[in-house]
Amino acid sequence: MEILIATLTFVFLCAAYAWPVIPLVIYPMNRWRGLWAALYCCAVGVVFGSGSFFSKFHIAEFFETAVFTSVVRAVAEAAGLLEKPRIAWRKRHPVPVE
Repeated sequence: MEILIATLTFVFLCAAYAWPVIPLVIYPMNRWRGLWAALYCCAVGVVFGSGSFFSKFHIAEFFETAVFTSVVRAVAEAAGLLEKPRIAWRKRHPVPVE
């Protein structure tokens, strides 16, 4: 039982440490999927950030940071600020058609 609890704690801590970065890197070439992914990451950050203030690992701060990075990504996607870099990237790196 201790191994299961230790494993779940380790997985949850890894997710908490990686969660602020996920909204910034998921679906970089798709505007609407990136927007929905950012909103999902924001919702998860709010739920887990508000429930774990008393943890000795201080994981709530990571989820709160995820809320801010998610909002930045959602605003950038909704405003269309990332379309010019995507177009430039697609021109430099065309996808081969089979």
